[in-house]
Amino acid sequence: MNDCSGSIRRALITGGGRRIGAELVKRCAALGFEVHCHVWRSQAAAQELLAQLPGKNHQLSCCDLSSPEDRQNWLKTLPGFDLVINNASCYRLTPAGGSEKASDRQRYWQVNYHAPLEIIAHQKNLLRHGRNALAITLLDCDVLEPDGGLKPYSEVPVGTDSYLATRIALAHKLLELSKEYAPALRLDAIAPGPVLPPVDCVGPGMTRILQKVPMQSSVGVEEIANAAEFFWRNPALTGVILPVDGGMHL
Repeated sequence: MNDCSGSIRRALITGGGRRIGAELVKRCAALGFEVHCHVWRSQAAAQELLAQLPGKNHQLSCCDLSSPEDRQNWLKTLPGFDLVINNASCYRLTPAGGSEKASDRQRYWQVNYHAPLEIIAHQKNLLRHGRNALAITLLDCDVLEPDGGLKPYSEVPVGTDSYLATRIALAHKLLELSKEYAPALRLDAIAPGPVLPPVDCVGPGMTRILQKVPMQSSVGVEEIANAAEFFWRNPALTGVILPVDGGMHL
């Protein structure tokens, strides 16, 4: 296993086969990174994407992040990275008006909370010689109060969709770890607003969401990539949660 102390810059993007993840993969390749693209069910799309990237030695790996055992086996195969982007997540598994299943709650916590933290800890342990690296995590603008502060965490009742609870808990943990892991590893986060509609949220559903956005438009995937590049190019930034949401958190 190699650390990230060599001259080649490496980037890991989870959930990199489609949507926001694919844009982040393309941006990292354009910045000269050797990209390691993680996927679960989007292998074909990711293979096609990697074939179109500039540069070489880009890699694809598959892991079910909801499985602790699969995660640990997968982490053992990873080298050190200069940049990690935790993009993969589970979103709104509970149907409107429905009750959250225990299996869905477990999946939320495994994918949205434990997986990104384990990836970050794994990378911290690989760092050598004071190497400065960066881990960016995508959250959700709903974790923020109107003044930009974090909403307090509270465990939601059984049966209530726990998506947002996992994102708030992760945000608090990232701020705690950003001080602990400095200066070797910077931890920052992007809190997107409506970027692309979820698979089950099109037409009128997306229109209703955009009514909450002061800028009255969705966020472009390139704007998320711009934010990631901004963090990479500003080594003084750690412990920052940046809303890229058209003002939705307001």
